[in-house]
Amino acid sequence: MIHESRLYKVLRYIFLAAACIFVIVPIIPLIFMAFKTGAEYSSTSVLTPPRNWFNFYNFRYAIKVGNLGKALFNTAVILAISLSIQLLFTTMVSYVLHRFEFKGKKIIFTMFMLTMFIPVVTTQTVVFQIVYRLGLVNKMPSIILLYSGVHIVGIYIMFNQLNAIPKELDESALIDGASYFRIYRSIILPLMKPACTTLLIINGIGHYNDFYIPNLYLRKNVQTFTVALHKFFGNTATPFEIVAAAILLGIVPIMIVFLLLQKHIFYGLAGAVKA
Repeated sequence: MIHESRLYKVLRYIFLAAACIFVIVPIIPLIFMAFKTGAEYSSTSVLTPPRNWFNFYNFRYAIKVGNLGKALFNTAVILAISLSIQLLFTTMVSYVLHRFEFKGKKIIFTMFMLTMFIPVVTTQTVVFQIVYRLGLVNKMPSIILLYSGVHIVGIYIMFNQLNAIPKELDESALIDGASYFRIYRSIILPLMKPACTTLLIINGIGHYNDFYIPNLYLRKNVQTFTVALHKFFGNTATPFEIVAAAILLGIVPIMIVFLLLQKHIFYGLAGAVKA
């Protein structure tokens, strides 16, 4: 057992406190400004709390003018469909690569590995041409299709979970007459729920915050929340208290999800590193 010195403990807590301050300080003025009136914002400091915490005018204005309600709905639909497809494909691919030996297995795994070193921007010219020929530009299916792919991080997370599932379970099920698909559906998939939750959270946060792909493939009629939010920054006439309210509307959903499911995120990231 390692005994920590008093100095080490003090330095550790000082570092953690400083890290928390750096994270929290930018958010506090944002919250204050979101509840202030225009006159109050102009006449007070950014660190001064609002006089009325029940002033929701900025939020109503941001939702109405920026059409943020529809944008949030579009984002929710895209995430629900694409993450479901991605989760299904990732678990299947990971199960096959982990449990079976076949010709070309190393080549397939290497190809997944190489995708880590290819910047997304460099492939968008070709990808955009494919999506355009399919007639999916300015339609939700284009983003759903691009978000549904399997990537190596998801495979690593699944591998870590599969390492904890004994292969004897597969062999026993085979002896009892179960098919490989039945084994995957009835045994493997239920036991991979922690890894699946981790993948959903990590990819969900990434897709929710993504601006480049939705801005490239979607137009004014169909927008995700990040694209709709960007309009406030392009309009110099928008008061900053309105912009602060719009930003806060985007932060709250993802913050709630993170706080509720953070232990799954840490588990999954640790598993990816171990793999």
